Amino acid sequence: MTGTSDQTPPRRSECTLTHPCAANPELWFSEDAAGIAEAKAACGPCPSRVECAEEGEYEPHGVWGGRSPEDRAEVRRARVILREEMITMKINSMQGRGLSISAMAREVGLPRKTLADRLRKMTGLAA
Repeated sequence: MTGTSDQTPPRRSECTLTHPCAANPELWFSEDAAGIAEAKAACGPCPSRVECAEEGEYEPHGVWGGRSPEDRAEVRRARVILREEMITMKINSMQGRGLSISAMAREVGLPRKTLADRLRKMTGLAA
Protein backbone atom coordinates (compact mmCIF):
# COMPACT_ATOMS: atom_id res chain seq x y z
CA MET A 1 0.00 0.00 0.00
CA THR A 2 1.40 3.34 -0.93
CA GLY A 3 0.28 6.83 -0.19
CA THR A 4 1.07 10.15 -1.81
CA SER A 5 1.85 13.39 -0.04
CA ASP A 6 -1.84 14.40 -0.09
CA GLN A 7 -3.16 11.00 1.04
CA THR A 8 -2.68 9.18 4.26
CA PRO A 9 -2.14 5.46 3.77
CA PRO A 10 -4.34 3.18 5.85
CA ARG A 11 -2.92 2.02 9.14
CA ARG A 12 -1.40 -1.45 8.87
CA SER A 13 -3.96 -2.92 11.29
CA GLU A 14 -6.89 -1.61 9.17
CA CYS A 15 -5.25 -2.82 5.97
CA THR A 16 -4.62 -6.29 7.39
CA LEU A 17 -8.27 -6.60 8.38
CA THR A 18 -9.62 -5.70 4.95
CA HIS A 19 -6.83 -6.83 2.60
CA PRO A 20 -5.58 -10.34 3.34
CA CYS A 21 -2.48 -9.84 1.16
CA ALA A 22 -1.19 -7.19 3.55
CA ALA A 23 -0.77 -9.74 6.34
CA ASN A 24 1.34 -12.20 4.32
CA PRO A 25 2.35 -10.76 0.91
CA GLU A 26 4.71 -13.66 0.15
CA LEU A 27 1.77 -16.06 -0.09
CA TRP A 28 0.49 -14.23 -3.17
CA PHE A 29 3.70 -15.10 -5.01
CA SER A 30 3.80 -18.75 -3.98
CA GLU A 31 4.86 -21.22 -6.65
CA ASP A 32 3.24 -24.32 -5.17
CA ALA A 33 -0.36 -25.28 -5.89
CA ALA A 34 -1.41 -25.25 -2.23
CA GLY A 35 -0.08 -21.73 -1.68
CA ILE A 36 -1.72 -20.45 -4.86
CA ALA A 37 -5.04 -22.03 -3.86
CA GLU A 38 -4.80 -20.48 -0.39
CA ALA A 39 -4.06 -17.02 -1.82
CA LYS A 40 -6.93 -17.30 -4.32
CA ALA A 41 -9.34 -18.33 -1.56
CA ALA A 42 -8.21 -15.48 0.68
CA CYS A 43 -8.95 -12.98 -2.10
CA GLY A 44 -12.64 -13.92 -2.09
CA PRO A 45 -13.89 -11.51 0.58
CA CYS A 46 -11.35 -8.76 -0.15
CA PRO A 47 -13.01 -5.38 -0.86
CA SER A 48 -10.35 -4.55 -3.47
CA ARG A 49 -10.60 -7.79 -5.44
CA VAL A 50 -11.90 -6.24 -8.68
CA GLU A 51 -9.40 -3.38 -8.66
CA CYS A 52 -6.59 -5.79 -7.81
CA ALA A 53 -7.54 -8.13 -10.67
CA GLU A 54 -7.55 -5.18 -13.09
CA GLU A 55 -4.22 -3.89 -11.82
CA GLY A 56 -2.57 -7.30 -12.08
CA GLU A 57 -4.11 -8.35 -15.40
CA TYR A 58 -0.78 -8.40 -17.24
CA GLU A 59 1.47 -9.27 -14.29
CA PRO A 60 3.48 -12.41 -15.08
CA HIS A 61 3.68 -13.58 -11.45
CA GLY A 62 1.51 -13.82 -8.39
CA VAL A 63 -2.15 -14.03 -7.50
CA TRP A 64 -3.99 -10.77 -8.24
CA GLY A 65 -7.66 -10.39 -7.41
CA GLY A 66 -7.99 -14.13 -6.92
CA ARG A 67 -6.45 -14.98 -10.30
CA SER A 68 -3.21 -16.79 -11.04
CA PRO A 69 -1.15 -15.94 -14.15
CA GLU A 70 -2.84 -18.87 -15.93
CA ASP A 71 -6.29 -17.62 -14.89
CA ARG A 72 -5.48 -14.15 -16.18
CA ALA A 73 -4.27 -15.54 -19.51
CA GLU A 74 -7.49 -17.56 -19.83
CA VAL A 75 -9.58 -14.43 -19.18
CA ARG A 76 -7.68 -12.57 -21.91
CA ARG A 77 -8.15 -15.48 -24.35
CA ALA A 78 -11.87 -15.61 -23.56
CA ARG A 79 -12.17 -11.86 -24.23
CA VAL A 80 -10.52 -12.28 -27.64
CA ILE A 81 -12.82 -15.18 -28.53
CA LEU A 82 -15.89 -13.23 -27.42
CA ARG A 83 -14.79 -10.17 -29.39
CA GLU A 84 -14.23 -12.29 -32.51
CA GLU A 85 -17.64 -13.94 -32.13
CA MET A 86 -19.31 -10.55 -31.73
CA ILE A 87 -17.59 -9.22 -34.85
CA THR A 88 -18.63 -12.33 -36.82
CA MET A 89 -22.25 -11.93 -35.71
CA LYS A 90 -22.18 -8.27 -36.67
CA ILE A 91 -20.68 -9.08 -40.09
CA ASN A 92 -23.33 -11.74 -40.71
CA SER A 93 -26.05 -9.27 -39.80
CA MET A 94 -24.61 -6.60 -42.07
CA GLN A 95 -24.30 -9.09 -44.93
CA GLY A 96 -27.97 -9.93 -44.48
CA ARG A 97 -28.80 -6.26 -44.82
CA GLY A 98 -26.75 -6.08 -48.03
CA LEU A 99 -24.07 -3.65 -46.84
CA SER A 100 -20.95 -3.26 -48.94
CA ILE A 101 -17.57 -4.50 -47.70
CA SER A 102 -16.43 -0.89 -47.27
CA ALA A 103 -19.50 -0.03 -45.18
CA MET A 104 -19.07 -3.16 -43.07
CA ALA A 105 -15.36 -2.42 -42.54
CA ARG A 106 -16.19 1.07 -41.29
CA GLU A 107 -18.91 -0.31 -39.03
CA VAL A 108 -16.68 -2.90 -37.31
CA GLY A 109 -13.53 -0.76 -37.36
CA LEU A 110 -11.43 -3.07 -39.55
CA PRO A 111 -9.42 -2.22 -42.65
CA ARG A 112 -11.34 -3.14 -45.81
CA LYS A 113 -8.74 -5.72 -46.89
CA THR A 114 -8.80 -7.38 -43.48
CA LEU A 115 -12.58 -7.65 -43.62
CA ALA A 116 -12.47 -8.96 -47.22
CA ASP A 117 -9.96 -11.63 -46.17
CA ARG A 118 -12.12 -12.56 -43.21
CA LEU A 119 -15.23 -12.85 -45.41
CA ARG A 120 -13.32 -15.15 -47.78
CA LYS A 121 -12.39 -17.41 -44.85
CA MET A 122 -15.93 -17.33 -43.48
CA THR A 123 -17.44 -18.33 -46.82
CA GLY A 124 -14.71 -20.82 -47.69
CA LEU A 125 -13.82 -19.04 -50.92
CA ALA A 126 -10.19 -19.04 -52.09
CA ALA A 127 -8.30 -15.78 -51.84
